[in-house]
Amino acid sequence: APVTVNGHKGESVDIRCPYESRYKSYSKYLCKGECNIRNKIIMVESGSPAKDERFSLTDNKTARVFTITITDLRTEDAGQYWCA
Repeated sequence: APVTVNGHKGESVDIRCPYESRYKSYSKYLCKGECNIRNKIIMVESGSPAKDERFSLTDNKTARVFTITITDLRTEDAGQYWCA
């Protein structure tokens, strides 16, 4: 289900992405905009350094939720994101 996350320029936000237990060992990532096979703009992926160091991902496998933190929010961060 879509979730709205609000933040202000210069602040930080957390995006929480719950998942089913069968995905526990899968890579997790956050896409900006569409997140289809051909067109993926991956902002951060588990186990890999983020392209932009303001994005970080932590995976709580016990609670089955991964969290993306975006620090130092900028105007260009606005938009739709997908947890995958």
